[in-house]
Amino acid sequence: MNNGAYPFFNIINKPLLYVMHDFTPWFAKNILQYNYDYSIVTNGSGDTSYDWITLLIIFVWAVIGTIIWSLADRNRRTYDACYYWLTTFTRYYIAFMLINYGVIKLCHAQMPPPGLNRLMEPLHEFSPMGLAWTYFGYSKSYNIFVGIVEILAGLLLFRKTMVLGALITMTVSINIMTTNYFFDVPVKIIATTLFTLSLFLLLPHSKALYKFFILGKSIRIKTSNRITFKKRWKNKMATGIKIAAIGIFAFQQVNSIFTRQKLIDHYYKKSPLYGIYLIESGDRKEGLTLNDWKYIVFEYEEYVTVRDEYYKKEKITPAIDAKAKTISLNNHTFNYSILDNGDIILSNKSSDLREDVKFIKQNPADFELMQQNFNWIQEYPRNR
Repeated sequence: MNNGAYPFFNIINKPLLYVMHDFTPWFAKNILQYNYDYSIVTNGSGDTSYDWITLLIIFVWAVIGTIIWSLADRNRRTYDACYYWLTTFTRYYIAFMLINYGVIKLCHAQMPPPGLNRLMEPLHEFSPMGLAWTYFGYSKSYNIFVGIVEILAGLLLFRKTMVLGALITMTVSINIMTTNYFFDVPVKIIATTLFTLSLFLLLPHSKALYKFFILGKSIRIKTSNRITFKKRWKNKMATGIKIAAIGIFAFQQVNSIFTRQKLIDHYYKKSPLYGIYLIESGDRKEGLTLNDWKYIVFEYEEYVTVRDEYYKKEKITPAIDAKAKTISLNNHTFNYSILDNGDIILSNKSSDLREDVKFIKQNPADFELMQQNFNWIQEYPRNR
């Protein structure tokens, strides 16, 4: 799963993806006798049936390939060159993956702060993943800290700092992996892969690390030797490829920040009536256009969330004309005006119905979650 790690890898990998899109469902149905929704391939979840079965197929191929290769080349004692390039690709993969996640966290875009609708949701409406995302997203400073630690995976790009980088990425990936496991976040395969590959990089240094961390002895970490070619132009080309790969990846990261922000601005446009409102009904006849609504939340343009007197949630799609100062709710059109304090007055004076409604604006800063910031001194814990 490249997941944006290697530049242009998705283009190179396309022929294999086309083969797997047909072979994986066939393997699942005919070999494993496992049926699932074959229209689901890879989406926002990284743990689909397609992904797990594809992983199994790749594992089987790897085992078969290892056996064939071991038998065919059984007289060879070492694979120094192959091991060097394998660890190099592994180092770059882990580094690019975690830097990608780290940059997103620095922008507070992967786990955004709780919005208006989140602030109005009772705990029982949260999924485990939603609870984790809200917990992590609450603190921008925490996101920046974790983002910086993940970006330190860049130490893997250099042979002399590889061990330190692998120790950091192993620790970071343990945190990611356990969060994904215990909060049922569907990215378990990738998280486990990052941890396993970090551990793989540390295996040759396991004795030295044991002596240092457990026995308290001084050690010397051996830096892996760089593979060099006999022809000078090949060495220069290898260096050029490394610089180009890092440069392209860095450009992609910068470009993705602006692209992501454009998508957020496009798909998450704030409603012109942005806010949380308590509904107060005034003069109206029978008919109850707004039913038994108690709260209404205007966050994005696409929809609004309403909650009735029993706090049951419902999503509706209103038509808001900010220029004409009109809004359509439950097939009735209201004229509205916004008061200086942010409250909204709605009036519906049709031939068969007269209704006046007041939306009283609530201040999210008054919510318990938003009131407390960082404090060095706390005489009592504020655990509510």
